[in-house]
Amino acid sequence: MYVSKIKIIAETNNQLAKRLAKSLDELGYIIVEKNPEILIYFESISNVINNILKMKDLKEKIVISLTNDGSYVIPIFNEKKGGAVIGEIISDLLGSQLILTSKTAQEGIYSIEEFAWINALNIVNHDLINSYEKKLIEQGSLKVYSDDLEIATIEGYQPTNSVEDADIIISNDHDFSKDKIIMKPLQLAIALGYKNNVPREALYFSIISTLKSINIKRKKIDFLLVSKEKEDDKKIKDISKLFNSIVIYAPAKKEGDICEPPLAFSKAKVVLKKTKRAYGIYTCLGVDESKE
Repeated sequence: MYVSKIKIIAETNNQLAKRLAKSLDELGYIIVEKNPEILIYFESISNVINNILKMKDLKEKIVISLTNDGSYVIPIFNEKKGGAVIGEIISDLLGSQLILTSKTAQEGIYSIEEFAWINALNIVNHDLINSYEKKLIEQGSLKVYSDDLEIATIEGYQPTNSVEDADIIISNDHDFSKDKIIMKPLQLAIALGYKNNVPREALYFSIISTLKSINIKRKKIDFLLVSKEKEDDKKIKDISKLFNSIVIYAPAKKEGDICEPPLAFSKAKVVLKKTKRAYGIYTCLGVDESKE
């Protein structure tokens, strides 16, 4: 579900595009030339549409258009499947105005897919999204039942303790009514590299910063991965309790190898690459694709 490989299309001398690329890189996004998941154009909307109409593999890509001066950020394709989320991050980085055109955005509420993104959830039955999104727009909210995961409270989604009253059910158990939207929690993993003298608070805020970089507001992180040398470190054990996490002491092939090898060890796909946070702490974010 999460995407982070970005290609920026702009004139060679566009300094704003270079600044954006640098800022996104510092957040952990992966700037690429080939096989992007997100296309960011510093071009007119008409030019962007002409370009993307020629693409054969457009369906899963997020396409965002920016004016050359960066004043406006406009998701063109897959707005509700991450385009609005990535667009919001870009607009925050550049101080731009974000233009959203979906019906849910016009009502000031998150779409069902955006709700899933923010809470790191996989939607099991996509075929019900349109009918429930219509209900969301008409009534202004949907009721959400979660059996054990604490969800982020956002506009348009109300917690309920009743499975019968719920429109959305969050559970690892799929044995529920087929006429409700079922969402399954994805497993999140954050790998950390840090020196022994780093304060506990810095570790906490580095984790929060990592999640914020891709707009995940869920409070539970399934795995925190650190090197085997941290087995006696009390700080990471204390932090794991705050996020209801399991600490994995992963082997590293070489010093400083805190990202891809540990995440691969936990079978998680790298979403945000190794990035320096506060106090020289390095983090990266992974999602276990086998749980989708």
